[in-house]
Amino acid sequence: MSLQNKIRHSISCLLPYGARKWIKDRLSSYRQKKANSVEARLAELRELIIFNHPITQVPQATGKLRLLQQGNAVLLKIFAKKCEEAGIRYWLDYGTLLGAVRHKGFIPWDDDLDVGMLREEYDVLLSLIHSMFPKEQGFVITKHSFLQIGVTGTPLNLDIFPYYRHTKPDSPENQAELLSKLLNVRKGVVFTRGLVNVTDEELKEKIKKEIYNQEEPLPEEENPLLFLSPSAAFLKDRIFRHEDVFPLRTADFEGDMHSVPAHSRQYLEMLYGDYMTYPPKVGFWHQNVADMVKNMKFESQVNQFIDTFDK
Repeated sequence: MSLQNKIRHSISCLLPYGARKWIKDRLSSYRQKKANSVEARLAELRELIIFNHPITQVPQATGKLRLLQQGNAVLLKIFAKKCEEAGIRYWLDYGTLLGAVRHKGFIPWDDDLDVGMLREEYDVLLSLIHSMFPKEQGFVITKHSFLQIGVTGTPLNLDIFPYYRHTKPDSPENQAELLSKLLNVRKGVVFTRGLVNVTDEELKEKIKKEIYNQEEPLPEEENPLLFLSPSAAFLKDRIFRHEDVFPLRTADFEGDMHSVPAHSRQYLEMLYGDYMTYPPKVGFWHQNVADMVKNMKFESQVNQFIDTFDK
């Protein structure tokens, strides 16, 4: 992390929540105005595509992006096998789940992997992660507001998000109360440019104190509300019922069967709304990966990774 980014992060941490939100809203408005000038020119073409080419029939990516996706598919296969051996449950999440349901593989313009798991199993994974994915084999482990597994010299990346069991079951009142508590916790959590101002252990203590009120989470058979870790909820707090996710099912992703939520379509509707339509922007979701694909020569490393581990 560069000194400049560390300074920006330190300044962000000193600002009150209201000031951070105001700055974020102003930057978002500026970026939207800038994007609108381009979108206005492309609106007719986009409408033509939407009405004449169903999103499920969009061709796969090609070139370096497709190679990156193939390498990530192997990384996901390794992860799934090691989780199964350790008795750890996971499910495809966010764009990876959307790709599985809509394309049976990667969204054609997606560039990484997302999975979720319950916090208690996430803790087991943390205790085993370095032996599961040793650096001697080229794996890179990054832990900040969530866990990432990468491969040296490549943009390959798997994001792992922890979900907590709540102390209360599903009801409109309990959901509203939980949302309010999550917002209060998030006011003290600052995530900028790869840095977060609280450790994972500090965040767990905040959740115990400010959300759980020192109570124990409900057992799974009592259908507790599930919520995404506040430090990983960059855009919106995510709350699901236990029965939305469990028991896990399987779906095809790039030719392999992977775990997905019990009600994947409803889960995706809560994340994206109408997930069967084109998004406002079609292209790389992560600018750093776009820059790597454009400027970094990683083909030989990814091909070597696939040849070594795709067995």
